[in-house]
Amino acid sequence: MRVGILLFAGVEELDFVGVWEVLRKAKQLHPTLNLSVITRASKESIQCALGLTVLAHEVKRDLSDLDLLVVPGGPGRKDLIADRGLLEKIAEFAKTKPVASVCTGALVLQAAGLLAGRRATTHFLSREELTEADVVPDRVVVDGRVITAGGVATALDLGLTILEQNFGRELADEVAARIEYVRPGGPAQPL
Repeated sequence: MRVGILLFAGVEELDFVGVWEVLRKAKQLHPTLNLSVITRASKESIQCALGLTVLAHEVKRDLSDLDLLVVPGGPGRKDLIADRGLLEKIAEFAKTKPVASVCTGALVLQAAGLLAGRRATTHFLSREELTEADVVPDRVVVDGRVITAGGVATALDLGLTILEQNFGRELADEVAARIEYVRPGGPAQPL
């Protein structure tokens, strides 16, 4: 399974790093796990919302080689929403493969036409902008092949949901324990 996390100028750091950490930790714990995680952007160097600069693993707009696309949020999402070409690529991808968002990344999915008639969530301060979806105030909402996560810190929940859906609850709980994160409805942390 090849997961691509979309990066862009103004992306919220924890939105993508939280998902990245969870998925990479699973691979670290189980090196033979059929999972790879990459970041993808339209340019190599990305200035994030709070000033961190990161280098994308891959610089290209094509999404077809991915099995799952994760769209984080952040103030830079407005440029993504204005990029009709990218929105078309996301919409085409989502016809046959799962997509996920963290925080205001849900607004990008909405702009790509993916949330109409679906249950979805986003950061609580942006819920009113999510006009095409049935907004649910949960940490993570799964509706078919579309997964949305609430505000910034729910990136961890999204990563764990991706693990659970694709590799089972046991692995998701193992990773949560390793990163000392108590999942809602999950086991308590080891002492």
